[in-house]
Amino acid sequence: MIDLKEIKKKAISMSEITMHMWQLTYDAFIEHDEDLIAQALEEENKINAFEDEIVKGIIDIGKSQISPEDKLNIIIYADIAADLELIGDYCKDILERVQIKINEHLLFSEDAVDEYKELYNKTKVSLEEVVFALQRDNPGLIKEVLKKEEHIDELVDKYRGQHNERLVMGKCTPLGCNLFLNMLDFTAAIYYHTKKIAKSVLKLK
Repeated sequence: MIDLKEIKKKAISMSEITMHMWQLTYDAFIEHDEDLIAQALEEENKINAFEDEIVKGIIDIGKSQISPEDKLNIIIYADIAADLELIGDYCKDILERVQIKINEHLLFSEDAVDEYKELYNKTKVSLEEVVFALQRDNPGLIKEVLKKEEHIDELVDKYRGQHNERLVMGKCTPLGCNLFLNMLDFTAAIYYHTKKIAKSVLKLK
């Protein structure tokens, strides 16, 4: 039967794959590359498979006699796996927009690309630090992530306003504008779930 140590190992692997999917998602957007989209979607399949394994393992462990501390950690790892799976889902949502962008031969303005790059990088840094804390099995590293918590909603609102101004000025198409705004929202959701994972890791004993 799977044990808590194995659950932890699977959660780390899942976080690493999620990080790779996030990088591939951004690269597919920047490079207009359908092969990268396919690679990212393969990573999502792995994420889903790991979550299934973790959930099944947790159910099995729950049927045995375990300490209250191990039980708490099991519940926390279940939450972490759920948030990682949701990040994969949001990456997939972004990839669907990138595919439309490629199919319709749409180009975002330089300002839009720069704005999205900034939002991506803020999210990437936080996700990398969460993955590092899991790899090192050191919840203390998470405190730095939360200290640097960004007001992502305010940033997204700012970029939404600027992009709508570009639409009014005819610098982008309605479809392109809609895709960009979707990508902002999905990225903000990924950031939110990354912070949720950080808070979960802090609870590990």
